[in-house]
Amino acid sequence: MEIPTAIIIIMPREWLESLRTRGMSLGLGMTYRALEILGNPQKISKAIHVAGSNGKGTTCAILSAALILSDQKVGTFTSPHVSRIEERIRINGVPVSASVFDDALLRLMEIDEGMTFFEATWLAACIVFERMDIDIMVVEVGLGGRLDATRTCDAMSCLVTSISLEHREILGGTIQEIALEKAAIASQSIPLLMKHDPLLVDEVEKYHQVQWVLVPNVDFTNEAAILAKAVLLECGFDDAASAVEESLGKLNWPGRMQNFQIDDIEFLLDAAHNPSGMIRFVEVLEKLIQNKPWSLIFGCSPQHDLEEFIQPLVEIMAKYPPIDVVCTEPQGGRYPAIKASLMPFGRSISTPRSALNQIKGNFIVSCGSLYLQGNLLEILGKDSDEDLSLL
Repeated sequence: MEIPTAIIIIMPREWLESLRTRGMSLGLGMTYRALEILGNPQKISKAIHVAGSNGKGTTCAILSAALILSDQKVGTFTSPHVSRIEERIRINGVPVSASVFDDALLRLMEIDEGMTFFEATWLAACIVFERMDIDIMVVEVGLGGRLDATRTCDAMSCLVTSISLEHREILGGTIQEIALEKAAIASQSIPLLMKHDPLLVDEVEKYHQVQWVLVPNVDFTNEAAILAKAVLLECGFDDAASAVEESLGKLNWPGRMQNFQIDDIEFLLDAAHNPSGMIRFVEVLEKLIQNKPWSLIFGCSPQHDLEEFIQPLVEIMAKYPPIDVVCTEPQGGRYPAIKASLMPFGRSISTPRSALNQIKGNFIVSCGSLYLQGNLLEILGKDSDEDLSLL
C-alpha cells in the first residue's frame, strides 16, 4: 500500500517569521542574486538613500511627504515597523495592503536560498514598487550602510544624518569608523550629503567627496527637514524642496514625537533608543513638562551602556518628578527586551498592556523603544491605515 506523502503548506507570514532565526547577514551577495532572479525590480525608479544613527526615519518620512505633495508617486521603505509590518512598504505614504505584501512574499518563497528577514522585507518592497510603477523611492538603511541590503537600490543621491556611537560590535568602536560605514552607501559617482560634524570631516573626506550640510541647534524634526530639503535640491526636486515646510505641518510619523489625545488623556510617544537620541528627546520633553504633571512608561532593548542611555531620563525625573513611572518590556522586537525589574527606577510591570492599564496621570510619556510605541499604539487602537499613513 502506497502511503501518501504529507503536504505541508507554509503561509507567507509564517515563512517570513521563520527567517528571523537566520539572524543578520551583512553582505550584498544574496540580495543581488535574488534581485537578478526577480528581474531587477529595484531599477523601476531611482532612489534617495538615507543612512544615519538618529533621524534617518524622520528624514525619510519628510522626504516622502514633500515628494507626494509635489505630485510624485513615491515608494517608501523604512524599518523597523511600529505596529504592522506593512508599514515598512508605503505607496504615497500609505502602508501597502496585507494582500499586496503577501503576494510579494509568495514570490520570494519561490526563490529563497537563505535570505534573512530584513533582506526579504527589502526584496518585497522592490517587488511592490515595480508592480505599483512608482516614480521615486525613498529608502532607509537598516543597519550601517556599506553592507546593508538596501545598498542594492538604484540611488540618485545619498544622505547621512547625524552619527553617534551605536552597534559598535558591528560598525566600529569610534564615531569616525561608524561614519565611514554609513557613508559607504554612496558609490564614487553618486552625490553624498552628510550632516556637518567637525569630528568627521577629516576622516570621511579621505575616502568620499561630501557635501556637508550645516544644521543649527534645532530639534530632530527640524534637523531632518533641513537635511531633506538639501538632498531634494541636489536631486533636482525643486517643487518637493519647496513643499518641505508644508509637509512638516501635515506629516504623521507614528512613534516619533507623536502627540495625541484619547478622551482626557494626552500621550507623547517617541522612539528614542540610543544615548544621543535620548538626549535630544529629553531636551524637547523638558519644555513640555516644566508646568505640567506627567507620567512615564519606559522600556528598551539591550543597550551597550544602559546607564549612559537612561541618564538623561534620570536627570529630568529628578528635576521634574513625574506622577508615576512604569518600566515595562517591549514586545515583538529584534532582540528580547531588558527585564523591567532590572531598571533602577519606577514600578516594574512586564507587559505594555498592563503598564498602560495601571499607569496614573493624564499626560503619559513613553520612550525607549520603537517597538514599545508600536505596542501602545496597537493597544490604544491607533494602528489603522489612516493612523499609520504619512499624510
